[in-house]
Amino acid sequence: MTAKTVVITGTTTGFGRDSVELFSAQGWNVVATVRKDADLDVHDHLSNARTLLLDVVDEDADAGFAQLALEQFGRVDALVNNAGYYHMGPVEAGTMSQIHDQFQTNVFGLMALTKAFIPVFRQQGSGVIVNISSISADQGYPYTAVYAASKAAVAAFTEGLNVELADLGVSAKAIFPGAHATRIFTKIDQAADVPEAYLPGIQRFFAMQGGGSKPAVTAQAIYEAVTDGKDNKVRYYTGPDGTAIPRVKQLLGADWYWDEFRNAANGNPSDLWKSLMPQGTEPVEFDV
Repeated sequence: MTAKTVVITGTTTGFGRDSVELFSAQGWNVVATVRKDADLDVHDHLSNARTLLLDVVDEDADAGFAQLALEQFGRVDALVNNAGYYHMGPVEAGTMSQIHDQFQTNVFGLMALTKAFIPVFRQQGSGVIVNISSISADQGYPYTAVYAASKAAVAAFTEGLNVELADLGVSAKAIFPGAHATRIFTKIDQAADVPEAYLPGIQRFFAMQGGGSKPAVTAQAIYEAVTDGKDNKVRYYTGPDGTAIPRVKQLLGADWYWDEFRNAANGNPSDLWKSLMPQGTEPVEFDV
């Protein structure tokens, strides 16, 4: 039986790297992308992986990448849009350049690459597209509002795409990770010159974050989304808070949940909130 092939973007660390390892271990061929020449050897220990340069911000490169990916193993069965960018800070303090960069990577680059692969999947009558969203797409967080907005765009895009591609035999799905102990938190693009009035709120909010789960937890969810055959399922939640938030919102209702979240974000979590929101086991450090 011919091995299937998955394309995964942003694979130097975190979800992407763990996903490459997992798919490879399961017998898949993997086309992995990195942004820097220095990282091209990151997957050299895997005989069924090919590592290619791609900066998803470059829409022209995205448009031609599908053909290059096809040339590696002769077929592509799944695309995982994992590459991401994290801008943090009060909206007032962020620059419009940072806001545009946030959407260029997380939304427009993702859309451009997806557009490049849809004809491949349409012509072969099969394929799975998995986009990495965030639990903040369901729950907009302060001081990362622009990031949350970009991930909400990814979620809505994926849901529309799921229905749009159904008649073609192609499925689109989204992963909603909660807090995870990945290097994205050491690569934050922070707003500069934050007014002092925001600092107490920032400290309160990030103090309530607790821990996060290991990237392998989300890698497993990505693998499940690609392989479970559930074409009608769009949303996959991972991590302690990622899985808890939709359940708590359903339990409490939108208005009550919002009151609980807002109080917690302001440093006054209720006993109910503490009991319903489990903590992860891996520390997450925010440089604020």
